[in-house]
Amino acid sequence: MDVEILGTTEGQLRVIIRNVEPAFVNAIRRIVMAEIPIPAIEKVYIAENTGVLYDEIIAHRLGLVPLKGGEALIHPSECDCDGKGCSKCESILTLEVEATEDHFLVYSGRLKAEGSVFPCNNEIPIVELNQGQRLTLEAHARLGTAKEHAKWQPVSVATVKYEPIVKIDMKSCDLCGLCVEECPKKILAANGKNLIVTSLWDCTLCKVCESICPKGAVNISYNANNSMLMLESTGSMPNEELVLAACDIVSNKCSMLRNALKELPEAP
Repeated sequence: MDVEILGTTEGQLRVIIRNVEPAFVNAIRRIVMAEIPIPAIEKVYIAENTGVLYDEIIAHRLGLVPLKGGEALIHPSECDCDGKGCSKCESILTLEVEATEDHFLVYSGRLKAEGSVFPCNNEIPIVELNQGQRLTLEAHARLGTAKEHAKWQPVSVATVKYEPIVKIDMKSCDLCGLCVEECPKKILAANGKNLIVTSLWDCTLCKVCESICPKGAVNISYNANNSMLMLESTGSMPNEELVLAACDIVSNKCSMLRNALKELPEAP
């Protein structure tokens, strides 16, 4: 297996993994999406709400605010309190605000952390209040995984893309330029008497160039043994840490399977 890290562009980490079955790369993607524990607000106690939004809507919005931190927290299922909630498995955030004007937006930055968990972004709108309206609440954050609820999903983007193969038959190509003009990603260009691919991994395998070529000089396919993993974190964990955590989980799963196979009775 050969790994090439393309780096992070616009918050998205791109990693090319060659000479490996696509199922392995997809396993990492699925684990990143569903099995890495991160904190999210699970319980909301609203003491005062004189705004127009129902308590349930505000609680739902708070649950979707990405949080970071909580390294010392343990999953409620592993806690001595049996999931009832204590300082070991919960971190508390509070919010108390009174609108000083109409159309007063309350942002996630108003959440005050009393524990180790805090919002990833302080500019997420929660509710709009008019002058004199108040909102006072206490939110309890817990560790969880997206297997339990989507609010514990640490990524907004997690994709696996096969390596595109773009074959150009220059004996048939007359450089008419139709494929260059119609390509959605603009990855084709005329270079002298040749048609070249300028950015292979930007190809989406849409085959527009193949279908529009009057000479049939362009052929699009893919190599399933080479693929690119692309991740974009919501902010709870850096992209790089998500990949490493997913690899650790894959390794642990393999160890558990190996041990389980060793315990099987021998065939007669």
